Amino acid sequence: MNYQTQFVKIKNLPPADSFLSCSESAYLQTLRAEKRKGDWLGGRFALKVLLARQSGLLPVCSLPTEGEENQKIEMSAAALAVLKQKDIVKLPSGAPQVFIGSVPDARSISISHSNGWAVAAVSAPQTMLGIDLEKIEKRSRVWAEEFFLDEEKGPATDEHLTKVWTQKEAVVKLLGRGLSLNTREIILVDNEVRLTGRALEVWQSLQSPHIVLNSNRFDNDFIFTTAFAVAPTAVKFAKI
Repeated sequence: MNYQTQFVKIKNLPPADSFLSCSESAYLQTLRAEKRKGDWLGGRFALKVLLARQSGLLPVCSLPTEGEENQKIEMSAAALAVLKQKDIVKLPSGAPQVFIGSVPDARSISISHSNGWAVAAVSAPQTMLGIDLEKIEKRSRVWAEEFFLDEEKGPATDEHLTKVWTQKEAVVKLLGRGLSLNTREIILVDNEVRLTGRALEVWQSLQSPHIVLNSNRFDNDFIFTTAFAVAPTAVKFAKI
């Protein structure tokens, strides 16, 4: 699967006004809850860094590496200026879209956050991408009954249910319809995706791409899942 990811510890972000565009700074002021602000900022920062690095536009900076997650993120003024040029807006579906000036970035993107971490993923144009990060926690029986079919519950351990939940969320993001989709219409058994109802209709409208899931442990206590697909039109184009 051809995508890249960037994780950041939210508490270590540089000041918001050092990397947000003007419109992003204005939107930040509409958020009231501190946790919501932190999650939103973490996702934007991770995505901007990843996009800039992919484009070869990001000067050398000292983002903490694995094992250094508690260090503050320090970046040069030149690097932060590059990040400010990217404007990440929220589409009506709830999905993020990147603009550089008035020009939309064609790459596929996705953002997630959980318990102090934020992560962004980017893949090439004409691909589809969705990610989800969740902490492994004790879940109530009511929660499991509401969101999972019996065939999805498997051993019903906290780790298994968290994994299946991240897979459902990642597929919802890949399909690009946000909260309009019911997660019970996305059925996950043994990492295979089966769709029903509205989710199936959306998938078919996208020319029924083959969705591949990749789920792994992150930082010991989290599950991180990526859902990835190549747009069928891109496959056909490549064969010509």
